[in-house]
Amino acid sequence: MKPKSNRIQIASFDDTTVVGINSAMVDYKLAWNINNKLSLDLVRYDDLIFEGMPFSFFYYTAGDNYNVYNLVSLVCKEKVLYPFNPRLDYLFLIQNTLSPERQINIMRDLREIEGIGHAFVLEKDKVLRQVLETIADCEQQMINKKKKQNNINTVRERLREQEAQTAVLRAQS
Repeated sequence: MKPKSNRIQIASFDDTTVVGINSAMVDYKLAWNINNKLSLDLVRYDDLIFEGMPFSFFYYTAGDNYNVYNLVSLVCKEKVLYPFNPRLDYLFLIQNTLSPERQINIMRDLREIEGIGHAFVLEKDKVLRQVLETIADCEQQMINKKKKQNNINTVRERLREQEAQTAVLRAQS
C-alpha cells in the first residue's frame, strides 16, 4: 500500500487569465462598469485582509464548469497589496480556460470602459503566483463561509434562535 502524501497541492493557475487594470475609479463603480460591459454579476464579498488592511474583493461564478471572475483592489488608502510596474490598481481574474476570441473580446470591452487607464493580460511570474495564492485563499474562505451559512442545520439553528427571540419579545409585550 502506498503511503499517503502530506503535501499540500498548490494550484498552478495555468487556466487563470490575469488582467491588470489601472483606474482611479472606486472599486464598486469599476465593478458596476465591468458588470454592465461583460454581462456579469460581480458582488463584493469579505475583503482580502493583508497586513491588517482591507482590500476589496468581488466575486462572480457562472456555475460549475464555467468561468469564475474576481476583481481585487490592490490599493487601500496609501497601502499597496503588491506593487506592479506599471502601476496597477486592480486585478481582474478569470478562472477556467478562455478561448482566444473570448479573451480578445473581454480585453476590448474592458478598454472601452471610461475611466480605465490601461488593461492588459499579465504573465504569471513568481510574484504574481504569490498574489494569486493569496487571492485563492481568500476566495476559498469566502466559499466555505457561504457554504456554512447555507448549511441546512445552520439555517435551522438560526430559525430556532429567531423564533426564541420572537417568543421573548411577545412575552414582554
